[in-house]
Amino acid sequence: MKLGYFTFPMHPHNKNYYKSLMEDRESIILADKLDFKEAFVGEHLSDKCERITSCMNFISSLAFDTKKIKLATGTLNLPHSHPVTLAAQISMIDTLLKGRFIMGIGPGSLVSDMEMYQTLDKNRLEMFLESIDHILNLWKLKAPYDLKGKYWNISTKKTYNKNLFIGTMGKPFQKPHPEIVVTSLGASISGLEQAIDRGWNIISSNFLRHNRLEQHNDVIGKAKRKNINWRIAKFIFVSKSKREQENYGMSSKGPIFFCLKQIYNKLKKANRLDILKKNPADKKEKINLDILMKELVICGDVSKVIDEVQSLKNNFSNMSTLTYVNVDWKNKKISKKSMELLAEKVIPKI
Repeated sequence: MKLGYFTFPMHPHNKNYYKSLMEDRESIILADKLDFKEAFVGEHLSDKCERITSCMNFISSLAFDTKKIKLATGTLNLPHSHPVTLAAQISMIDTLLKGRFIMGIGPGSLVSDMEMYQTLDKNRLEMFLESIDHILNLWKLKAPYDLKGKYWNISTKKTYNKNLFIGTMGKPFQKPHPEIVVTSLGASISGLEQAIDRGWNIISSNFLRHNRLEQHNDVIGKAKRKNINWRIAKFIFVSKSKREQENYGMSSKGPIFFCLKQIYNKLKKANRLDILKKNPADKKEKINLDILMKELVICGDVSKVIDEVQSLKNNFSNMSTLTYVNVDWKNKKISKKSMELLAEKVIPKI
């Protein structure tokens, strides 16, 4: 089982912006040194707690400060950008990283971003699928291009000039393209199946309950594709100190609870609390954050975390990668030590 990393990132709204960005960079550089295999970085434009506004720009800042770890967008929100822009920028960053790049994509989840891009009332799933089809065709087809769609038409028929080398797109370093990954948040099993059929890989969100993960495990197990890299994201805190486990890892004043509460409030505002439910269709099901913490967080000393991660692997046999979810480093020393213990003491025992 491989060890991966994901950051929203999530910080208190009043934390110094530069300090937050430097902390996020430091955490991924540390992950690289600890032999984490990959790091996914989120992006939002209009959220003061999640302030990486371009995961591509942020990843580019890490290109030459990391050595082995693959750097991943988590995610590129396709309805919010032109497919030509994305195809060109992905090709460049994949080349800069010499293939140490993973292409995480999605339709976007933050309603204020949607409003700013005027996609709030549009069919974002339809836009998402059209965009990725355009991007893949720009990499697959030879110029001149003439791609038609409902939302974007892309052409270089009038201006293509073979002798001047204009009107043609660059290709990614990885052939035919980087690994494509989508995050599974909702209850749609058909959406999960369609992603797998397209050759994409899956991250199951750290907000999904045990029975939802069982559904994902069943779908992936029954799929015709057998090379699926299924990632399960988890809040994880490891410490030798019982006090740190209680007062930092599981406390309502700790950074994991802060992240969970912030997401809960945003989902409630967007009428999407079904994501956190055991049964998404049950409108009467109540959500208790303390119970959620106990279900969603792996917390304890090295021995306890080994047992819980091993149990996770045993229960979900199709899982390939455990994705550690990074939260605010409220206490840098404690947070770094937790990552070190996970990578050096826990994972080798699984």
